Amino acid sequence: MPYVPPHMRSSAASAAATATSPSPYQASSGLPRRTTSGGWDNYNNSYGGGRDSYGSRYSNPRNSRDSPSSLSSSSMSSNGVGRRSDPRSAGPPETVWPTWRPSDRILSLQQEQIAEMRTRLNIDVEITAGTPSSPAPVETFEDMCLNASIMKDIAFHQYTTPTPIQAQAMPVALSGRDLLGCAETGSGKTAAFSIPMIQHCLAQPPVRHGDGPLALVLAPTRELAQQIEEEVKAFSRSLDKFHTAIVVGGTNINEQRSELRAGVEVVVATPGRFIDHLQQGNSSLSRVSFVVLDEADRMLDMGFEPQIREVMKNLPKKHQTLLFSATMPEEIEALAQEYLTSPVRVKVGIVSSPTANVTQSLNKVSDNEKVDQLLALLVEEVNQAERAGRPSPLTIVFVERKTRCDEIADALVAEGLKAAAFHGGRSQSEREAALRDFRKGSISILVATDVASRGLDVSGVAHVVNLDLPRTMEDYVHRIGRTGRAGAMGRATSFYTDRDVFLVTRIHKAISEAEAGNTMAFATGRAARKKEREQAAAFREGRLNASGTAQVGNTTVRVDDRYKHMVAFSADPKKPVGAADDAWDD
Repeated sequence: MPYVPPHMRSSAASAAATATSPSPYQASSGLPRRTTSGGWDNYNNSYGGGRDSYGSRYSNPRNSRDSPSSLSSSSMSSNGVGRRSDPRSAGPPETVWPTWRPSDRILSLQQEQIAEMRTRLNIDVEITAGTPSSPAPVETFEDMCLNASIMKDIAFHQYTTPTPIQAQAMPVALSGRDLLGCAETGSGKTAAFSIPMIQHCLAQPPVRHGDGPLALVLAPTRELAQQIEEEVKAFSRSLDKFHTAIVVGGTNINEQRSELRAGVEVVVATPGRFIDHLQQGNSSLSRVSFVVLDEADRMLDMGFEPQIREVMKNLPKKHQTLLFSATMPEEIEALAQEYLTSPVRVKVGIVSSPTANVTQSLNKVSDNEKVDQLLALLVEEVNQAERAGRPSPLTIVFVERKTRCDEIADALVAEGLKAAAFHGGRSQSEREAALRDFRKGSISILVATDVASRGLDVSGVAHVVNLDLPRTMEDYVHRIGRTGRAGAMGRATSFYTDRDVFLVTRIHKAISEAEAGNTMAFATGRAARKKEREQAAAFREGRLNASGTAQVGNTTVRVDDRYKHMVAFSADPKKPVGAADDAWDD
């Protein structure tokens, strides 16, 4: 059975007979645990004092005699370790770093065979100079020699073959090395870090009341955090004493506080809310030894870099970090250089490239015609489905602003269509309800801002409509990537006006390359988007010479001859154009 994320599976899947689970805090018999000696004194001497040790800013302030919200130096003892009034003042137990070995069959592979596997799986692997070679990819879960409980849950979900990112990233993570992984959303990245993370947690001493977490996952949005937590639960369902907590905005912070203080193995969080809990003393970084930054490019885009840095600089010195990103802009490279130690870089396929599985069409309309054209398009699609006796196709309509999102959803409902709005201005319960109804098919149209453009997995989306085009190619690629997933065919329809012509030329070029069987990758990240906006401004203002190029500073912009005529229009360059990025206000 091919990989399908748990939140996209049918809840009616039959369960296999449940065998007795091994203790959740014991490593599998096939995984020897590395024993250590010296207790806390050894740990403290090894990791030192200061902000990077157990005495860091967020070590365990809730056990201090000071106010939980106080993070001043008065809450620290002279050696940098927070004062405690309970038996745990001796500090946390030392982290166990188990030695992992794949099956003998994998260990016996020759370099030529490993290279052939990576070529076949479309995997690129780079290692830091002077470090050991990367573990070989593993194409079966049995060859990964995972904990028996994890294997039981993999069998429960009827998995047989890892996806390419899982085949290579999981061995790297299981071996204890830092990882920089790059693959498109929907490729199985969540399981690629969830399974090694659970395996790591199972090797650790038990989590006590008020203790933990052992592992931390940071994600950009509430919905993605919820998907990750479901994935972690899916692969730890056989464990009686394995606890996860989800920490996101828009939900009851008191419930989160109680859950965290009870002691958990894994926390999945959005950065802002997790920092809140650390400052209030509800959680601690003292035992975190496994960290995942998921959709890191999106977190940076949304302005979470200060929170990420705050967490990373307060971790114990000895920890493993996995950074996953759908794109690899220069900002991610800088983050990786700062916080990853000699990482193995794993890239699967071409990222930031329009998929050949999506049929793309572009329709030029005026702003006043957009809504009428959208209504006509979607009403006809629903009528065709009804005449054929099929359910209405799942469709995501992307718009630029939150207020416009609500207006369009209301207009669709007024036409008798089943639609709902989804954006950062909605309450968490409203967002969850809209997404749940969309996944179930109770509504067939989700009108969304770019909060839904990345990291959101919904099975069976047949059509993506850009009522308002984004301003950059990167955002366009992410939007249309909501359809045509897992080998299925999809459709993307985009309405554009005169102000969008620069992006339209790039889309046309990408379509031409895809039809020719070529692939195109586009620069990504904030710096690349800024440069693209500058080029678009030059295009709109008509600063083109006879050869079809424009000069923007030291950058030459070339326009395909077939589309040079599109620059001739009367647009007001002073008219403000909203950025879809502004909708990312989670």
